[in-house]
Amino acid sequence: MIKTAVIGASGYIGSHLLERYRGKYPDCVGTTFSSHISELVHFDIRDPNIGHLKLEETGHQAVIITSAKPNISYCENKTQQAYEVNVRGTLNLIKNISKTSLKIIFLSTDYVFDGIEGNFNDDYSTAPTTVYGKQKEVIEKEIRNLTDNFLVLRLSKVYGLKKGDKTILDEGANLLNQNKQVSAASDQYFCPTYINDLVQAIINIQEKDLTGYMNICSPEMWSRFEMHTQLAHHMDKEISLVKRINLYDLAEMTGRPLNTSMICSRLSQETETRFISFQDAIVNVARNYEKGRAPLDSCIS
Repeated sequence: MIKTAVIGASGYIGSHLLERYRGKYPDCVGTTFSSHISELVHFDIRDPNIGHLKLEETGHQAVIITSAKPNISYCENKTQQAYEVNVRGTLNLIKNISKTSLKIIFLSTDYVFDGIEGNFNDDYSTAPTTVYGKQKEVIEKEIRNLTDNFLVLRLSKVYGLKKGDKTILDEGANLLNQNKQVSAASDQYFCPTYINDLVQAIINIQEKDLTGYMNICSPEMWSRFEMHTQLAHHMDKEISLVKRINLYDLAEMTGRPLNTSMICSRLSQETETRFISFQDAIVNVARNYEKGRAPLDSCIS
């Protein structure tokens, strides 16, 4: 495992990455901006002087940038504020890191694609339709002008299996458990990816010392409607609780890509990464809400 500093370690993905890295290197640096966590170093990406982190002096070999303003609506409504973090701050951070021997790993998104046809490969041309996707695309294009020692990883929707983790499966199960109707788009597709699989994939990629651009996601393509109907079925809830809609029925969703499914050719060819079945994940999360029954996450690595 490569000793790696995590910028944005209080976020969902960053915290899971740091936990794995610290399993081998207890002094791996993790940073946070908005949270007050004693185990993390306060760091403002808008003023990205990394000298005080002493990364090279403490044996770090890489930095992974997970910090961002990822809320799509926030980026649309507060474009400049999002730009300060997602573009200006991130670029300045990359410039500073590029002056060191540290490899830069930048987490991007499937929203850099237009979402028209889906099944986007690692080298497919980017054409984002949202502010968030466009801001990520700026970094994807600029990073190669700053350093050769980089890795851009495009992610899809990431989920967990724990009750209350507020990721996509748990949010849906929580609503259905309260017998609340869920409006779910049947025409938007993505590749839901289990957080532990994502973390392992990143570690596998690092151990191969790969560079350039790569997609990371499960090979399965799902819509929210399919996901919620399966959740309702396994929770013994009325399927009628799940209302089928088109994404653009919701005004605030207009312009978002409809199919961001990705093909991970480099990942499958150059690593031995495996992903759990999303159907198994649905069953697992459904069990979280069954009284007196333990979840199955002990069966899923």
